[in-house]
Formats: sequence, structure tokens, C-alpha cells
Amino acid sequence: MAVLAGVAVLAYHIGYNRSKAQLSSLQKEMEHLEAAGKDAAIVKRVSQQMEDIAYQQKAISDQQRDRAEEQSALAVQNARKAELESRLAHEAELKAQSAAQVAQQERANAERQQEIALEQRDEANHAKNVADTLNRRTQARSLAVSSQVRREAGETEVADLLAYGSWYFLKNNRGNQYYSDTFKSLTQATDGILRYKMKEGGAVNAIAKVPGTPGQCVAVTNYGEVEWLTVNAAASTKRITSKRLLFNPQFDFRDVIVLDGTIYALSLKGPLCLLERNGNVRTVDLPQDNYFKLLPVGGRLLVAGRNSLCWYAEGNVSGRVELAKKLSALVEREGVIGLFYSDGSYAQMDPSSGRIVEKTPFVKDVVTAAHYDPESQCLLLGVEDGTVYPVNSYNRVLETLAAHKSKCMDITMLGPVVVTGGYDKTVYIWNMDNLMFESGLSFREELERETVEKRMMVGKEIPTEWLVPVDYTFDGWTLAVCADADGKSVWIGTSSGSVMLLNSSADEMAEQLHRKLKRNLTQQEWTRYVGVSIPYMTFK
Repeated sequence: MAVLAGVAVLAYHIGYNRSKAQLSSLQKEMEHLEAAGKDAAIVKRVSQQMEDIAYQQKAISDQQRDRAEEQSALAVQNARKAELESRLAHEAELKAQSAAQVAQQERANAERQQEIALEQRDEANHAKNVADTLNRRTQARSLAVSSQVRREAGETEVADLLAYGSWYFLKNNRGNQYYSDTFKSLTQATDGILRYKMKEGGAVNAIAKVPGTPGQCVAVTNYGEVEWLTVNAAASTKRITSKRLLFNPQFDFRDVIVLDGTIYALSLKGPLCLLERNGNVRTVDLPQDNYFKLLPVGGRLLVAGRNSLCWYAEGNVSGRVELAKKLSALVEREGVIGLFYSDGSYAQMDPSSGRIVEKTPFVKDVVTAAHYDPESQCLLLGVEDGTVYPVNSYNRVLETLAAHKSKCMDITMLGPVVVTGGYDKTVYIWNMDNLMFESGLSFREELERETVEKRMMVGKEIPTEWLVPVDYTFDGWTLAVCADADGKSVWIGTSSGSVMLLNSSADEMAEQLHRKLKRNLTQQEWTRYVGVSIPYMTFK
């Protein structure tokens, strides 16, 4: 019974729990159905509201459609109107373009006619300028000749005026101020040549300037003479005075140089003489050879013979180099020694090592005189037939100066002025600024170019007058030419024992002459010597 009672109790609890669970489930289902009913009612109300909104929007849309149709009709009407106006505007534009093209063509024709007129005017002006320039150049030559004639007739004032006028017309018309008659008339008017005769009359083989002292030089001869020459400008008439430093007929001096106040005179067979201005003389014996040239290189003195080279420094002779060929000339160029041989070949020597290397010759002829100008970096070569060749730093021969009729003996350079002397007893003075090249470039421009270049001509240029040298003939072979320390004058030595100091600057002489002028040409003198084609002008 206890078991049955337990079972009965258990069965009651199970049935009670099950009924409770069913009741709870039914309650949840009722709550869910009530919630769903509420949501459906809400959705229905929202749907009705949305339907009302939709009807309202449809009504608005219908209104907007009607309005859009009205706007569309209006737009079509405006488009047709715009198309018509565009067509009319395009036709007007075409007519305007056509008119503009006609106007532009007429304007171009007018401008072309104006250009042709301007070109013709420029050509006429250029032709007139050329004619006037050539007329003044020609007149300058005539004035130079007239100056020399008037001077011979004793009319010094007129001669001076004509000489200055000749230079003035050439200077201001791109003429050659170194035209021989013009230059000589300036020389005559300014006493541009001073002359001196060596005491023993030996051939003046070499002249050395005194560095830093204008108007002084040292001249040596083949008769053993060494003289210190000075221009005495304090006297009423300028002249050259002399102080003899040495006379020994056993010496045949071939070159001389002044370094640090000491004079080095080189004899053909030796010795090397060292002289002071106070008269002290020392001699240094040299190896056997025929010596002809002294070159200062790097603090030493290179002594050159025809078959050998040696160095002199501090009283000693050293570094003798035997040459395989006979030397005809040598030159120091940017620290390198150029050796020119009598067979026309060429070599270079490194002064520090003494090494000699064969090089391609600059010219085919035998070089007998060479000069290097560090300022312009121009190398000047004179050859056996008298021709002179300027060579630039790129080893390009710039031009052929057909100078002397026989062997060129010496060359020097003062700025753009080249002075040469030769066995034809002539001195030539070349103003290289008057040198014209086929390229159209000037001498100074050509010096800076490795290859030949063509310059574009700017406008219509009146070319510089072709280079023609001044030629002076003296009494004897011209053996030595040497630039003075003033950079404007050149010393000249001849085989007859004469020494000349020649002013080689046309501009310098013209300036001196201008200060000297006392009056101007009268109108009558102008008409007589210059003519009526050039308007009267004053020079003073």
C-alpha cells in the first residue's frame, strides 16, 4: 500500500505538471495571436496612409507631366527659333570670314610692298654707305701721298694735317690704318723712326729689350760688340745714345737676352758672356758647336747650337743633348720646346726630362724664324722663302702671309701687330686685325677655334679692308726685330750695323700727331686735297 500510495502521488505530480505546461503554452499562443492582430491593424492603417499618399503623388505627377508637356512644346518652339537664328548667324559669319580673308590678303600685300620698299631703301643706303666708305678709303690713300709730297716741299703744317686726315678716314671707315703710305706719313710727322749706327759697324745679329724699361735695349754684332742703347727723350730732338759694354772682335755674337739685370750674350763658337751694365764681364765656356739661340725656360737658360742643346744655370753648363738633325729654329711655347730642323721636320722637347718626340710639322717649308706670343697664344713661323704663317693654340695654320722675297730672319709681335725682317732688306708690319678670313671671322676669333667655322653675317656689313703690310727697306739685311718694353715700338737691326727704333702703332702716332696739330685745313685746302664729295670737317 505504501508503494501504491507512492505511485499514486507520483502520477498526480506528473499529470499536474503536464497540465500546467499545456496551460502555459496556450497562454503564450494567445499572447502571440493578440500581438499579431495588433501588428496587422497597424500595417492596415499604414497601408491606407501610403495609399492616400500615393494618390496625392499621382495627382502631383499628373500636374507636373502636364506642365512638362507645355514646357516641351515651348522648348521645341524655341529650338526652331534658335536654329533659324543660328543659320542666319552662320551665314553672317561666313560672309565676315570671307571679308576678313580679303582684308588679310590686302594687308599682307601691303606689308610685302612695304618690306620691298624698306629692302630697296636699305640696299640703297647700304650701296651709298659702301660708296662713301670706299670713297673715304681712296681719299685717305691720296691724302697720305699728298702729305709726303707736301713735306718734301717744306709745307710741314699742311703735311701734318693731311697725314692725320689719312689716318682718320681709314680709322673711321674700317680701312687698313697700316696702309703703307698712311703709316709712313704718320712716321714722318712724328719722327717715328730713330736711327743709330753701331760704333764698329758690325752686323746686328740680335737685339734684346730691357724688361720693364721702355726705350732701352741691348744690341750685339758679329764683330764682338755689345752696346746698351737708350732713347734720350729729354733732348730737344729725340735720339738714341749708347754705352759700350764689350768689344772683342774674337766673338761673333748671335743672340742676346736680358734677365734680372744680367746680359747674356751668346757667341757663335762660344763662349757665353755674362755682362753687367757697370762693365763687369764673365765668360762661360760651352761645348763645341755653332750656337745661335738663347731661351729662358723655368729659371734656366737653354743654349741652342745647330747640332746640340745644353742648359746654363748658376754658373754651370749641364744637360747636353746631341741632336740627330741640324736645327734651323726653336721656340718655347707653353713650357714645351719646339725644335725645327733644317730638313723641314719638327719635334718637341720636354724641358724637365729632356725627352724629344717627333711631331707632324705645321708647314712643309723649312722654318727659319719662330716667335710665340703668350697673350694671344699665337705661334708665328717664318720660312726659308719668306712666307710667314700664324698658328693658333690648336696647331691650325690660320693664314699665309706672303711677306719677304727671301729668307725670313726674325719675327716679333706687339698686340695684333706682327713685325718681320728678312734677307730682302725689308721690314714688314702687319696689323692682324685687318686680316680677313673666308669664314667671315676676325683674326682674334679664329685664334680661339679648333676648326674652321662660318660666321653668319648680321645685316649688311661693310667688310674690313684687306690686310696689306707696311714695308720699310733699310740699308742691309734685316737680321733682328725685337719688341720694346712699351709694347708700341720695335727695335730693328741690320747687317750694315744700323739700329732703328720704329713706332709700330698707327694709333699711337696719330694721337701724338693730333696733339701736335696747330690748326685745321682751310676750306680752300680741303677742296684742293679732299674734294667736295666729303663734307668739310675739322681735326683739331
